Amino acid sequence: MPSFKFPSHYVYWGDVEDHESIKSNVLPIIHNLLSKNKYENPYKACNMQTNVSDVSNFLDDETLEKITVGHYKKMILETDCMNDKKPTNVIVTDYWFNMYEKGDFQEMHTHTHMPLVMDGKRYDTMFSLIYILHDEESSPILFRLDDPRMPFTPIHSSIDFNTSDVGEIKEGTLLIFSSHLPHTVLPVKQPGRITIAFNIACCFE
Repeated sequence: MPSFKFPSHYVYWGDVEDHESIKSNVLPIIHNLLSKNKYENPYKACNMQTNVSDVSNFLDDETLEKITVGHYKKMILETDCMNDKKPTNVIVTDYWFNMYEKGDFQEMHTHTHMPLVMDGKRYDTMFSLIYILHDEESSPILFRLDDPRMPFTPIHSSIDFNTSDVGEIKEGTLLIFSSHLPHTVLPVKQPGRITIAFNIACCFE
């Protein structure tokens, strides 16, 4: 029987090639930045260290491309998450690192942003990425959808996806998801967890 598929949320993941090489180069840079700067954490409902309020370009272009480009293109192709709305250009708008010590966590949040205008064209934030650069435990990220208007779902129910239940999601994994999908980092059990988050914007003109 014919059908039409409306856009849906996905959490997509895969291993980053050359992870050990990337980690050996980037981890000392992040530790150096943390030692030299007292970053203000703008998220008052959580406890962690982050440079999101004082972003610096600590990744070179080659590393940035290795982590992001092929993966989000693969997600678009394999999930058909955009239906017929194919972007004419895709850019990384910003990225930052988060460091968690034992017991640190992050509140439920999304990465929703206002559209950007560049060269007279509008870019909408569509994807967010989390690269697990260093972690000694199963990844403790919880994605949750609890909109009462969800189709085929009882009112006031929620759909949860806990990445720590998936053994292959670990250090070296890149997670890609809709910027509008709420997610949280559960309290970390092992100190020194470091992730890099990215926002990806698309132009459809």
